[in-house]
Amino acid sequence: MGVVSILTHSFTDGYNREFGRVFGGGLERYILDLCSVIRGLGHIPEVHQLSYFEAFQTRTEQIDVFGYAYDMNDVPEAFDRMAAAARGPVIYASCLWQPITYKPGSLGICHGINWDRPGLPLDTKQQVAEHIQLALDGLVRIVSVDSHFQTFCRAACTYTDPRQVVLIPNAVDTSYFTPAPPTRTLKQEQEDEWLAAWKTDLASHEEKADVVISGVKAAEGKRGAGGNGAETDVEHPANVPVTRPAEKKAADTKVISSRPIRIIYPRRISMERGIIPMMLAADKLLGAFPDLEIEFAGELVEGSTVGRAFRYWHRTHPHAARINQRTYDFRDIREAYHQADIAVIPTVFSEGTSYACLEAMSCGLPVIASNVGGLNDLIQDGFNGLLVPPGEQELTAALVRLVQDRAERERLGIYARETALSYDLARWRSRWSTVLESFLAETGLKEGIRG
Repeated sequence: MGVVSILTHSFTDGYNREFGRVFGGGLERYILDLCSVIRGLGHIPEVHQLSYFEAFQTRTEQIDVFGYAYDMNDVPEAFDRMAAAARGPVIYASCLWQPITYKPGSLGICHGINWDRPGLPLDTKQQVAEHIQLALDGLVRIVSVDSHFQTFCRAACTYTDPRQVVLIPNAVDTSYFTPAPPTRTLKQEQEDEWLAAWKTDLASHEEKADVVISGVKAAEGKRGAGGNGAETDVEHPANVPVTRPAEKKAADTKVISSRPIRIIYPRRISMERGIIPMMLAADKLLGAFPDLEIEFAGELVEGSTVGRAFRYWHRTHPHAARINQRTYDFRDIREAYHQADIAVIPTVFSEGTSYACLEAMSCGLPVIASNVGGLNDLIQDGFNGLLVPPGEQELTAALVRLVQDRAERERLGIYARETALSYDLARWRSRWSTVLESFLAETGLKEGIRG
């Protein structure tokens, strides 16, 4: 047994100074799951991360976490300090686009391409390619969460071993993130009345069953003896009711929806996650559909420019009562999906194989996603979701389309769930276990545990 050290820019909430809480983002979820795999192999995970405030040390989720104050203009220096303090073999879990000097024999993870903004200067993109080449030269293996980084390495860099970049897409626990159970469409007293009428009708038909069957047989006999065999020549027996009381009762009962249509944006409130086009689309949708609600179910960094803008927009919005914002724990977000009808993943740039997208799909929700990064690996447009270019106009049109078409929502949701099953967490754990066993065997955990 030995320690395995994970180096990252974020794990516990170093943004809001809540160091004892795991931040609710995809990277942080990934690291939490990876620590579970490491423990399953009999080793002890530890996390070294950057802190936007002071240095810290804490323990959460049975994981020792060390935070490092740093200069935002010199991230590689902070990673040097984290690697020097690591007590075991090192996994660089983020920031591979930085010019890091890698500790020999280490493993890397790329969570998606974050330099895919069309307007990013060409010399910056070329510089990133050089930094990725440093990662390929300095790491024994890189795990990629989507096919796009793997393709980027093959197109823009050089390396001799085709197995050096391993594709392991992100995953979802499909046994936990399941479609919501059917919801009640009638009020309780209306359902009781309908059920009572149905039982009365059923009893009535049981009493008349012999007469009905005899009448049908007599009619069939008459048709066989002298009729022309056409079904239209058979008269229905007089004691077979054309409209059943229960059916009439149900038809006369006004069906009242238990809730309005709800759209969920299960992302961080941040620029790259598409918060601006989502807010613009929300303006139009809430004005056009009075029975619509929108929930922003993600982390918000208080005091940030985007955070302040969102708070002001929400507070002053004419339809503020139909806008909800809540931060969910990883274990509670399923309930938000179960209350939703449509999920939106409007990423503008920097996306891997989105956890939020996989969770929504596993819960049987139709997903509208932008055609950015790993989302293209998950969504086949028109089959298991809708893909749109990043931006407000196409996003709004797709949302209007699904809000108005329940049948399409249900069809897309069915195939979304089927797709998610192929990204089950058990498969991800198995593939990561294989990578880690090979990696740790090569290192031999030679450093052991240092005090």
